[in-house]
Amino acid sequence: MFEVKTLQALLQRGIENGWWTVEHLDSPSVGVALLRREAIRHPDPQIRAALSEGMKPHRNMLRELGPPERPEAKPSARDFTEPTALRF
Repeated sequence: MFEVKTLQALLQRGIENGWWTVEHLDSPSVGVALLRREAIRHPDPQIRAALSEGMKPHRNMLRELGPPERPEAKPSARDFTEPTALRF
C-alpha cells in the first residue's frame, strides 16, 4: 500500500516537527486497539477469523531504521581538489 521509505520519511518528519515522539510510535493507536478488541467480539466466526488473521502485529518502523543519516554541514576537502589534467 505504502512504500516503506516514504512512510519512514513521513514518520521522521513528524518527529522533527514535534508532532510525536518515537515513544508514541511504540504502541498502536487507540483506533487500532479498538478495532482489534471489536474484531474478537464479532458474533460471526468467519468475520472474526478474517479480521483477526488479516491484522499485522504493530511495529515501530523508526526503531528498525536506526538513527537518521544527516548530511555533512560543511564542504569536504575532496570538493576542492583540482581535477587531473588530461594529456593527449
